Amino acid sequence: MANYKCPKCGAPIVFKPEIGGFKCDYCYSSFSEAELTSAVENASKGVSETTQAPSGMQGYQCGNCGAEVVVGDTSHTAFCFYCHSPIVIGDRLKNEFKPDLIIPFKIDKKTAIQKFLNWAKGKKYTPNDFTSTMQQEKMTGVYLPYWFANYDAHVDYTAEGIEQRTWTSGRKEYTETKTYQIKRSGSVELENINALAFDKIDSNLINAVGKFDLDEIQKFSPGYLAGFFSEQYNKNAEEIVPMLDEKAHQEIKYQIAASCQYSRVRNEVNNSTIQRTALRYTLLPTWVLSYIYKGKPYIFAVNGQTGDVMGEAPLSTAKIAVSSVIKGLVLAGLLILGGMFLW
Repeated sequence: MANYKCPKCGAPIVFKPEIGGFKCDYCYSSFSEAELTSAVENASKGVSETTQAPSGMQGYQCGNCGAEVVVGDTSHTAFCFYCHSPIVIGDRLKNEFKPDLIIPFKIDKKTAIQKFLNWAKGKKYTPNDFTSTMQQEKMTGVYLPYWFANYDAHVDYTAEGIEQRTWTSGRKEYTETKTYQIKRSGSVELENINALAFDKIDSNLINAVGKFDLDEIQKFSPGYLAGFFSEQYNKNAEEIVPMLDEKAHQEIKYQIAASCQYSRVRNEVNNSTIQRTALRYTLLPTWVLSYIYKGKPYIFAVNGQTGDVMGEAPLSTAKIAVSSVIKGLVLAGLLILGGMFLW
């Protein structure tokens, strides 16, 4: 387990998305991710795991202050409760659990909170504390695990394309039908077909925050995790591969359909095949904010790279009731006034 501390002054230090590197809030020294990760790895002496943590948790000793840090069983990172040092748990980033790729955060917490406030501004009847300062502070940056796959596809597709044209001349209606032979064949490379590999969060919500710019994907380095939470996959490759294969098949179908611009297609024969050429464990950045209302969780998420947002707002039954009463009183008042003028 490595504590991320400033090499100059020893203060806790985290990755800053807005500058794409590290900057100490105390001595204002700046470091690239590679520089700080190298310094931390050289200075780290490691820690021992304790045995007193609750079931499903693991305990570690903070290398900075010596306090015990209890971490969930799928987490790569933590913060010391006492000295607030960001901690990266190196022994969970080894072998099959070492990510291959990562997209670092580009959206910082302040920006994510502002996007939440802008989104919530248009939501009526939310509980009073839904946008409170305490609620805003719960905004958490999390690296979520994905499986990414590349494929070589061989396209072998035939069909008939139909085009019809109808017109009227005098009292007669004419229909012209043209039939075209369609043949599509060749090789196609499919890259970065992906699926979420973590079942402790709503995948539909996370998928709805928009696509990531995969041109910015980088080789994994642990420094990017400092200051954020990070989860390791709990859906292994064997579980996810069928989903990735199906996505690849659907992508081929989509590309074929996009090339067949006919009114109708019939007699399709698709013997296209795919072969997976790469499978990589990847971490992608997401800001997540949760709110519990009457026992139901409501999740708001921000794409940590692009800033796209998605969420579900709770409705306060008390506010709805008050609004209905006020509307009813206003309507009743208008009816009474209308009656007075009629008399």
